[in-house]
Parts: sequence; structure tokens; C-alpha cells
Amino acid sequence: MNANHRFAFEDNCVICPLRRASDFCHLPPDALERFNEIGHTSLFPGDAVLLGEGQLPPGVFILCSGRAKLSMVARDGKTVILKIALAGTVLGLSAAVSGRPSPVTVTTLGPCQIKFVDTESFLKILKDSSAALNAGMELGREVQGTFMDVHDLLLARSSTEKLARLLLSWVADESGNHDVRLASNFTHEEMAQMIGSSRETVTRLLSEMKRRELIRLEGSTLVIPDRIALQAIVS
Repeated sequence: MNANHRFAFEDNCVICPLRRASDFCHLPPDALERFNEIGHTSLFPGDAVLLGEGQLPPGVFILCSGRAKLSMVARDGKTVILKIALAGTVLGLSAAVSGRPSPVTVTTLGPCQIKFVDTESFLKILKDSSAALNAGMELGREVQGTFMDVHDLLLARSSTEKLARLLLSWVADESGNHDVRLASNFTHEEMAQMIGSSRETVTRLLSEMKRRELIRLEGSTLVIPDRIALQAIVS
């Protein structure tokens, strides 16, 4: 596979073809020029650990493309996946700004293109008002997203409801109701870590959902035939 072609690799934020409507992709021109001069862009393979739970971050990692999982170890020793970060997410932002250790471990899910900026350089550029505002907006979304995740988890009364909420969250941006498709690429163990359950429970619940025709598999693609029927579980 030609990684450079797949990820449109360009170590220049100003002309990068992956720029999107995320905060640090759309700084004002002068601030973007300064931001482009600090840090560097690299390609990371899957399963690369960017941040370690309880460790001081070396800087921030801006996910230009790909996905990463945020996880932590619970008191019982089990790993819990808190969130799947998508392209445009700034990883390690709260730890870098606060100067505290990272509360989570961040691991890439498949190949990722990432821009890294060391903490000292990042804090210096935050003295620019536009960059500081964008960092504040990103932190606000991070807090709100975390609150909503906890909110949904507390509302769920059963593992079935938690799993249904997880599947629906993966297709939240998809339009339509019938035959909504998604390629999750997650193992049953990872799905269990996302809902605080066991692998055996997730396997059983998925089988039950297939029996009830709430979901079906077409190769590696999971299909939700009727989104409203699945939503009825969580309503």
C-alpha cells in the first residue's frame, strides 16, 4: 500500500489537502503560518501508543486522518475504552494545557497521519488570541463530549441498551433509516470495553440482535436494517 498516496501526506498545514473545518486547520492565515512552522507531521501505524495514562505528555497530537482510541485501566484491572477519536481531534490537549499527566492512554486504530507539536511550542502559540480561542473551543467540545458519554452510560439500564447506544453512535452522521451501513473494525472484546461489559456478553447480545433482525452482517460490514427499531431499545 502506498501510504503517502492514501493519506495525501503533506507536512505543510497551509496547503494540506486534508484540511477540514476543525479548529487548528482553520486558524487565521497568519496564525496558521506560525502553527505550520512548529512541530512536524508523521505517519503512524496501527496500535501505536501516542500518550500513556499517568504520564506527562510530550506535546499534542493532531489527528489529521485515521482514528485513535482513548482508554484507561479501571480499578479492577480491566481496560475501558472511553472514546474513539476521529480526524480533526487534538489529542493530549487538556494535559498539555494543565501540565498534568494524561488521564488516558491514546492508541492509534490503523494507520494515522498526525501532526505533533511539543508542549513548550504549543503553549507559546496559545499566546496568540485566535489560537487560544480555538484551543478553548476544542476543550469545550472535549468536556461536553465526555459529559454526554457519561450521561448516556448512566441512562442505560442494561447491557443491551448500552450496546444499542454504541451502534447508533457509530451511524449518528448517516442519513436515512433503512439499511444503514458501518464498518466498525472492532473486536467483541473492544466493544465490551466500550460499554463496560464482557466479551461473552457482547457476543451473546449481537447474536440476539441478529436473531431479532435488528442488525445483520454483510462480510465485514454491519448493517442496521431499521434504525428506528434499534432506537426503540434506548428510548
